[in-house]
Formats: sequence, structure tokens, C-alpha cells
Amino acid sequence: MATQETPSFDDLEPVDNSTSDDYDSEWIDLEPGESVVGEIRELTPNCGKYDTTVIELARGIGDVVAMWSNSQIDNALDDNDLGEGDVVGIKHTEQTSTFTNENGEEQEYDIWKVRELPAGGPE
Repeated sequence: MATQETPSFDDLEPVDNSTSDDYDSEWIDLEPGESVVGEIRELTPNCGKYDTTVIELARGIGDVVAMWSNSQIDNALDDNDLGEGDVVGIKHTEQTSTFTNENGEEQEYDIWKVRELPAGGPE
């Protein structure tokens, strides 16, 4: 390309600009008190505006849902070596807690819980 002129932007072919927000799965947004149980099909980190993980869960044959994770869910999955193929339950509890941010302001956040199916299956 050293001997050719640099093409203009308009002369270039568009590239695929799809984001990781494009999923065929139904999106779910758990409200406080709601939960979901399913097999982890895929974990896609660093998605969206806040570089959040997207979790795809199979709740049954042909019933795959996608949801945004958060640091509580990510930490629970990482700490317990849970990933694709593991059956988990994720609950958005009705509990909250608080922390003090770097500005000295108290911030409230929702508590999320993660459970796993034991190795031998349900008892």
C-alpha cells in the first residue's frame, strides 16, 4: 500500500458493527424476589455500556434466556468454578445492603444469590 493513495472513508466497505447485545434468546430482568434456574450455556464478559457479563441459561429444551450479570453473580460463579454446562439458580432477593463509596456517600444495593446443582443431582 506504500505506492497507493490511502482510500477515503467513503471508499471502504462497512464492517459488522453488531454488539453483544444481539441475542436470539429471550432477555429476562429479574425483579426482587424472582429467580431463574438453568444450565449455563454461555458466559460472555465485557458486554454493553458497563462491560458486564451476559449469561445465557437453558431452562429447558428450546427455552434459552439471556440476562445481565453483576459483580455478585460473577464472583459467585468464579469462586465456585461454575461455568458452561453447570446448572445454577440465580435469585434477585428482596434484601438490600449498603456501602460507603469513595465520596463518603452511603449507597444501597440489591443482594443476589447463586446456588448450584450438587454433583449427584437433586436429592
